[in-house]
Formats: sequence, C-alpha cells, structure tokens
Amino acid sequence: MYIRKIIDSDGTEKIILVEGEQEERTFYNIEKGKNGKNYCVLSSVRADVLHVSSGNSKTGSHVANFNLPIEYTCNHACECYKEGKCYAEQGCYMYGSNQAGYSENYNFIRNSTNEQIIEAWQLALNYYGFSKWRFFTCGDIPFMRFIDCMVTFARNNPDVTYWTYTKKYSLVNKWIDENGSLPDNLIIIFSHWLNNDGSYYPMNNRHNLPTSEFIPYGQEQLKETVTHVCPCSDPSIVANCETCEHACYTLKHGESMALLEHSTAATKARDKQIKAAKEALKAGNK
Repeated sequence: MYIRKIIDSDGTEKIILVEGEQEERTFYNIEKGKNGKNYCVLSSVRADVLHVSSGNSKTGSHVANFNLPIEYTCNHACECYKEGKCYAEQGCYMYGSNQAGYSENYNFIRNSTNEQIIEAWQLALNYYGFSKWRFFTCGDIPFMRFIDCMVTFARNNPDVTYWTYTKKYSLVNKWIDENGSLPDNLIIIFSHWLNNDGSYYPMNNRHNLPTSEFIPYGQEQLKETVTHVCPCSDPSIVANCETCEHACYTLKHGESMALLEHSTAATKARDKQIKAAKEALKAGNK
C-alpha cells in the first residue's frame, strides 16, 4: 500500500490510497552524501508518492513508521552523523529502495500543502488502524510547518499516540514559543548525544521536554541517571515498542530514557556472549 497525489480529470489534485505495487518502477540515482555514504538524489525520485510502513521487529507490527532521508533532514553537526554511528546510516536503512522511499516522502512533503500531507497520513492511519505512530526511525523534522502537520494530525486523532526523537531543538523550541504546548498525545523527545570524549552535543531544552541519552559501549553505568532504559537496546531483554512497559511514548516532561549503544561490532560480540551464556544456563537446568 502507498499513497499518491494525482490530478483528476477536472484538474483538481486528489490524494488516493493505492493497494499493491506502484504502476511505474521508480528509478533513482545514488550519489555520495556529506559523510561519504551513498544516498538517493532527490531530483531523481518521485514527488507524488508517500510511504507509511506498518512497523517492524523493533517498533512492533501495529505501529506506523514514517521516515525521511537523514541526508536532507538531520543535523550534520552532530557527532553521531560525523562518526558514522547513526543507526540510519547502517543496515537496511541504506538499501537503495529504502533510500528512494524516504526521499520520495521528502519530495512529497516539500511539494504538498499541509492539508494534503495530513490527508495522506490519515488515509494510512485509517487503512491500517494504527494506535501508535512513530515519526523517524530514519530522519528528523525537516522544517517548521512539518511540526504544524504533526500537531494537527495528533489533535485530529486523540486516541492515537505519536512520538519522535529529534535533534532539531531550536526548531521545536521556536514552535512552542510561538504556538504554545504540544498535544498530550504527541511526544517529542530531545535526543541527547554523548560523544566518545564524554562531552555532550549542546542541547537547549528550555521547555523541559523529555530526553533520550545515548550511552556508549563501556559506559553503561550512566544509565543509572535516567528514568528508564530502552529494552530494544538492552541485550538482556527482548522487547519492542508494543510490549515495552516503560514506553518512550509515555515519557513526561522532565523524564529521560537511555539508549544503549547497539548493533556495532563490539556490542554484537558482547550480545553473542550473553546469548551463549543464557543457552548454556538453560541447557544445564534441563
């Protein structure tokens, strides 16, 4: 399923939901981004198609995901981007087909009105019956009017919980300064990056929004300073966003959570040892 903007016979634009594969094969070009990795070129992907996925193993199958390309939306000054530690720079996120989908989403929101963006999201929400909506397992808030869309969408669906992580602190602060509080069902979490030298990327959180703290491998003791630890990043726990008892999407003002470094060579080796120890213990108890 995907959503498409079309021109009707009377010349008016319509947003429609299409089931099955796209009628046309999307062609795209790959070029190197600012960090030396390969990304889709925006000019080579479509601007009339929007993609909303129905979750994954981490978020859960009943959670919506809407993603944008990090090359065009993220803060490139952050160490996570420059050091190549961003999870959206690894694995399936870097597949050409996924990059094309993210870029098509970005072209769609750049070339659509707020009303069209919200209408397209609503079609996906109604089709899947989501109760939770995650913005940006890949990407970040691109511009101010996108927050307007997020807020209106959340207010239109008070029974749905929306959440996102962001490093666009100044953008969110400015929106709140000018418009007031965010809806209770829209949780925007300020993502705080801890560099390898122990310094933090500067964060202005004057509205006391919830935060997430990145905890590098070997510094796990820092997790004691936060409200809870994301179980998806903890090798001793198996969970996703649907089964988590301390979910990101319930974080309150002033609360914080930790994301342990994971999916790197060092952490994968550690996780393998933990798994082997668990299996040995289980075998010994039989």
